[in-house]
This record gives sequence, C-alpha cells and structure tokens, in this order.
Amino acid sequence: MSIIADYRSQFTDKLMRPTRPGERLAAVLIWLGALAAFAAWAARYFPYTIDDAYISLRYARNLAAGYGLTFNVGGPRLEGYTNFLWVVIEAARYAIRGAGDPLPFVKILGLASGTAALAAAYGLGRRLFGPAGGAAATLALALTGNFTLWAVAGLETPLYLCAVLTALALTVDAGRSWRAVAFAAAAWLVAALTRPEGVIVGGVMTAAAVVMRPGGGRRGRWLVMGAALAAGYGAYFAWRAHYFGMTFPNTFYARAGATPTSFAARLRGLAPFVLFALPAVAFAYYGARETAARGGRWLALAAAATFALAFAAKREWMPGYRYELPCAATLAVLAAGGVATLARRLRPGWAVALAAAAVLYCIVPGLQLRDTPDYTARLDRAHVALGKWMSRAAPPGFSLAAWDMGALPYFAEAAAVYDINPEGLLSAETTRRGYDPAYFIRRAPTFFVLFSSRADAVAAPRGCWVWPYYRSAEFQRRYRYLFTFTFGPRYNLRVYARADVPLTPAALREGGAAAARSRLP
Repeated sequence: MSIIADYRSQFTDKLMRPTRPGERLAAVLIWLGALAAFAAWAARYFPYTIDDAYISLRYARNLAAGYGLTFNVGGPRLEGYTNFLWVVIEAARYAIRGAGDPLPFVKILGLASGTAALAAAYGLGRRLFGPAGGAAATLALALTGNFTLWAVAGLETPLYLCAVLTALALTVDAGRSWRAVAFAAAAWLVAALTRPEGVIVGGVMTAAAVVMRPGGGRRGRWLVMGAALAAGYGAYFAWRAHYFGMTFPNTFYARAGATPTSFAARLRGLAPFVLFALPAVAFAYYGARETAARGGRWLALAAAATFALAFAAKREWMPGYRYELPCAATLAVLAAGGVATLARRLRPGWAVALAAAAVLYCIVPGLQLRDTPDYTARLDRAHVALGKWMSRAAPPGFSLAAWDMGALPYFAEAAAVYDINPEGLLSAETTRRGYDPAYFIRRAPTFFVLFSSRADAVAAPRGCWVWPYYRSAEFQRRYRYLFTFTFGPRYNLRVYARADVPLTPAALREGGAAAARSRLP
C-alpha cells in the first residue's frame, strides 16, 4: 500500500506543480476573479424566476403537507416533474419552515449549488491541467451569464451541473482509489436523481472509462462504480414505477416520439449555441489532445454525450440554453485548459491577448440575456396576480384549466388543475389517449384561462391549440368571459368562469383592476 501511496503522491506532485513561477498566485487571483464574476451576474439576475419553478414547488408543498408526490391533492399520482431530488429538498424546506415565500431558500440553494459547481470545475480542470488550468476553467464557467442565470432561476440546473462535474472528476480517479469509486458512484446517483438523463450520462461515462481507462488504473473499479450506480438508480426506478403506476415519467411520454420536423426545429434552435461553441470546441480539442493520458479525450466524450441528450427536449422556450449547459460546462473545462496550456507556450504579450480574448468571448452569452430581468416582473403582474385573485375570489374547492402550469396554479391553490397544453406534461389523459379539448370542456372546471395573441380580442395563429375552445358551442354556452391579463405584447391570458359560478361584483372589480395593471409597460 505504501508503494501505491508513494506513486500517487509523485503523480499528483508532478501534475500540480506549477510550470512557471507565480502560477499558484495566478490561480488564486483567477479564482477570486471567477467568484467576483459569479457574484456580479448573480446580482444582475437574482430577481429572475422561471415559471416552471412553481411546478416543482407545488409538488414539494403537497409532499410536505402529507399528500404525497402529487400535483393535485386527492387526484391521481402523476410524475409531471423531472427533478425528484430538487423537489424533495424543497419539500424539506416546507416541512421545516411551513408556509411563506420559498423563493429566497430556492435561490440561495441554487447559488450554493452554483458555487459548488465552480469548485467542481476547478477540481476537474486542475486534475487535467494543473492549478492555472483549473482556475481558468472556473473563470470560464463563471463568466458565462447563462450559468448564473440558471443558478438563480429556481430549477435544478445548478445542482445537476455540480453533480455531473463532481462525478466526472471522481470517475477519472476511480481507477486508482476505492474511496473515489464510492464517491463517484454517489455523485452519479445524485445527478441521476436530480435529472433522469444523469443516469444515461453516468452509464455512458462508466462504459467509456472501462474501455479508455483515463489516467490508468484498474478496469474492475469502474465496473464496481457502474454496478453501484445501477443498483441505486434501479431501486429508485422500481419504487417510482410502483408509486406512480407508470413505467416512465409522464414527461417522457409527453416528449417522446420526435419527428424529423421536430428534430429539425430543435436543430435550428440550437444553431446559435453551436456557432458560438465552435471556438470552444477547437480549444477543447487542443486541451483533450494535450491531456489524453489523463482523461482529456474521455472528458471530450462527456461533452458530446451531454450535447446529444439536449435533443431529448423536442422544443425549448426558456432562455440561456438550459439543456445545453452540461455540455457547455464540460467544454469550458477543456477549452479553458487548452487556452491556459497554449498561453504558457506563448510570449507574455500574446498570452495576455489570448486570455483577454477568451474572457470577452465568455461574457458574450450573458450580455445577450439583457431582457430576462423583465420576465419575472411580467410574470408577477400576470400569472402571479391572477393566481392570487383566484385564491381569494373563487369558491372553495374550485378547479382550473390552463396552459401555464407554473405560477398560476401554484398561487391559485386550486383543488384540481387541468393541463390543456397539447404536450400534456401534467395530463396523463393527453399522453395516453391523445389531445382532446372536448374532454377538458366536459370536465367543467370552474375557470378556463386561454391564450390570445391580442389583449382586446380573441386571436391566435392558425392551427393554434386554443381555437377548438373558442369555437366550441358547448364552451360558449357554459362559460362567460371575465377579463384579460397580459404577459407580453402577443401573450395574453383570457379568463373565463363557468356561468353558474357566483362571483361578487367586488371580486370582479378587483380582478379587472389587476388585469388592467398587467398591461402596464
């Protein structure tokens, strides 16, 4: 054992020894710069909260209240989320603190996860490129405003990134240490419980490690790591299949069945990301080539695998390339390491110019997100305000049919919520039998909230999912129009109530006033 320990010590000392005087000091300064950049972006984007964050919070609130993992209390169990561990953590907050605004906790959790992801990027970069390379990887990730945006947006993205980057760093060392095997398997399991594609990435990287053996080591240890991941996730998968009565999450059925048209549309949406990433890919290739013996090519495979999984979403409306961030983070480590390695070989003037160009390059995505802070203000004026009005004005036990399943159902606290989005993320009826507007009309919910591209009239693009409701004689007979909340210039929420639902004149005036305020610039 002492021989092995001595070998590891020599290997680590050789890898971590700075190649130039002052490199460790430079690494510390770069680290501080990374934390400053992360803090600056966080201050800019801290108010931002994505609507889908409230889906997880509704599940978490019901779980903490003892109703189980369900979106509708007393309704059928439906797995309409893709972030189990994030929901459980949020439920713990509700169980400890009770009611109240959960967003401060969620945002602090996101920032803590983001900081841990930066540390994991440093560890992975240092493992491959030494202290300066690790610090450069951290800086590259911190300078990217997209990363910080999703650290405060309210979803599981930063926790997933932290788990994946940590698992990648530990997997490289798993061939030489049983402790690393245990921690790597645990990190992959955390990633898999946070997002389902984590188990796919973990399986792919385990198989690649067995074949490539990054950094040397015994093949059997990676096999044990993979077996531990399979056993842990297998137990969870069996439990959730029994609990929900579905082999796969409802979100899988909602997003399955990609067509050439949907694939082409997704590819068009990814085109800006791909074009921006090309220089990073070039430097990543250089970095992977320089560190091939220590796992660089294996890490390049991780970037490719995470990018391929981004196509699991048939469409993406959220800003900041949320599904591509795991790929971007892995590329950032390799590209930053490549830049740091190349800079050490250049004359000082050229090295400084290269570093400055790399910094400016990393900042560009964040600058393109300049309009996102206004998103949450508009969400508060429309979806949040409408939901709070319903919770006060509606009769007890009321129900709601809507397209947006985030803030509106969360704040309305409706007893039953029907997802009338044709994708059917929260509707087993849609995913199992196909989309049928007549079904939702027959359910006779208390309120319908329908989309319109105009605030003063019924309007929508040709073929839009909303037309069957507007043109339905039964819908027109059963429901009366109340008012319209405006989220954006061409994004309006027309509110309808069932004709027999008693609403006081005061409640209607209050709702109309809130609707008028939502149209403020």
